[in-house]
Amino acid sequence: MNNDQIIGLIMSFLALLGILLEFFFLIIQPLADSSILSSLPSSQYWALAIPLFLGVLGVLSIILWIGMTMYRTPPPEAWDFEDFEDSNTEEN
Repeated sequence: MNNDQIIGLIMSFLALLGILLEFFFLIIQPLADSSILSSLPSSQYWALAIPLFLGVLGVLSIILWIGMTMYRTPPPEAWDFEDFEDSNTEEN
């Protein structure tokens, strides 16, 4: 694995971890713990939590997609400049 693939794997892992943590702290925990919802009326909390969840989910999904693309893409082949110079001098 080259550096780009390692970076892509790390990006994908962190984005997936962020999605799971966001889902837990914005959706699951407030439903399980009613003291969180006591500071705001329930409708106000969900009016803030749902758009926030969807916005952050969109950004993290793009980061996940970029990371997976970096991980799956093979490294480019090295250029052989000697062959390029040889073919260039033959033309002249």
